[in-house]
This record gives sequence, C-alpha cells and structure tokens, in this order.
Amino acid sequence: MSRLVSDLRFSAGPRALLRRFLGVPLRPQTYANLLYLSALFPLGITYVILLPLGFGLGIGLSVILVGLPLFVATLLGVRELTALERYAADRLLVADAPAGDAEVPPLTEPVAHLKHALTTLSTWKGVAFLLSKVFVGTAAFTLLVVLGTLSLSLLLVPLYYRSVNVGVRPVSGEMNVAPSVEFALQTWEIGLTIPFRLTTWYVTTLPEALAVSAFGLVATLVSLHVCNFAARAAGWYASLLVGGTDRSAIRRTLDA
Repeated sequence: MSRLVSDLRFSAGPRALLRRFLGVPLRPQTYANLLYLSALFPLGITYVILLPLGFGLGIGLSVILVGLPLFVATLLGVRELTALERYAADRLLVADAPAGDAEVPPLTEPVAHLKHALTTLSTWKGVAFLLSKVFVGTAAFTLLVVLGTLSLSLLLVPLYYRSVNVGVRPVSGEMNVAPSVEFALQTWEIGLTIPFRLTTWYVTTLPEALAVSAFGLVATLVSLHVCNFAARAAGWYASLLVGGTDRSAIRRTLDA
C-alpha cells in the first residue's frame, strides 16, 4: 500500500516536527496501532496452544485415521488465519501486506485444494508467523504495560498525590555525587567538578503535582510515538512473512 510512503513523507522543519510530535494523540492511526499491538499477546497465546495441539494430535492419531480430519482442519484453519492476519496488518497498520495473486483451487475441489495447501510456501510461512506471534505479543504486551503505567501514573498525579507518596527517593538514602571532567593539553591540565546532592523529594503541593503531570503529558506523547514505531516494526514483520500469501478460501467461496 502507498500509505507507508505517504506517512513517512513529512517536512523536516521545526514547526512541522513539533506539530507531528504534539498531534500524535489526534491521529486515528495511533489508535489503530494500539489496537493491533494490544491484540498481539492474546492471539499469540491462542495460536501457540491451538496449532501444536491440532497438528500434534492430527499426526499422532493419523495411524488410526482419526487424526487425518483434524490435521486437515488445522492446516486449512492456518491458511484462513494467515489471510485474516494479513488483512488486519494491511488495514490497521502502515504496512504493505497485499494478498498473493496465485491461482488457488476452490474448496469445491477438495483434493486439489488440499494438495496446494500442503505444497505451497504460503501455508508454512503462515504457520511460522502464527507461532511467532507469542514472542512478538509478549514484547508488545510488556511495552504497553510499562509505558502505559509510567505515563498514566505521572499524568494523573494531581488526582491522588494527597493520599499516596509520590516522589523520588534514592535507594541508599541521600547521595552526594561529584562527577569531574579533565582535559589535558600539552603541559596544561584543566579539571571541572560539579558536585550535587540527590535527596528525597515528595510531591506535597498542587503546583508540584501539576508540574509532574505536565512531565507525564510529555511522557505520554513520547510513549505514543514509541508505540507507533513498534507498530511499524510489527507491520514490517507481518508484511515480510504473510505479505503475498493466499487469499481466504472461505471469502472467495462466499464472493463467488
């Protein structure tokens, strides 16, 4: 899709950069990215449970022919899920993940369709993508929890600073730090030392709480940009593995 190119094309002027930074919560693409990232972890857990179970039981029970229908159902299900994942990445993210243009036998020709499903690379790329989503989803879940908790806790400080201790406290109590920098030039040596003390500080007044909340607002904007970058990476990964895979056979049957 051309959205990837158009979205990356922006003026490098300071005003444009500032407007782009501040406008991140106003762009619908931001919330589409958050929706996609939020769904990665539960879907990854679902896939990593169902796929090995379906293929494992199908292969294990194939000696008594009971497992063959299960194996075929799992295989065809993988292809449909791959098509759904490709469609979601193509529509929700700024990514190029178009469907392939290969001729696929319809479901009305079960033998030919099954042969194609078993031999095409599209199927096994889908298997690899679905199983790997548990790792991508874990990373996305961790990112969302850490950034969301940090940003919201800072942003909402004025609502709860009176009842909860909010502030900074060094692990070992008060700390005295004196970093120094030295420059040597032939026989001259210049040293610069700036001592400072890191001590305990708590939010106790409304102006302090509002200052922390303002910092939280900046942290929230930065977090949204980080999530957008993560969504771009997820979209690139999806386009790499499932871009160009076969269309949904069920959808083709219904549209026919």
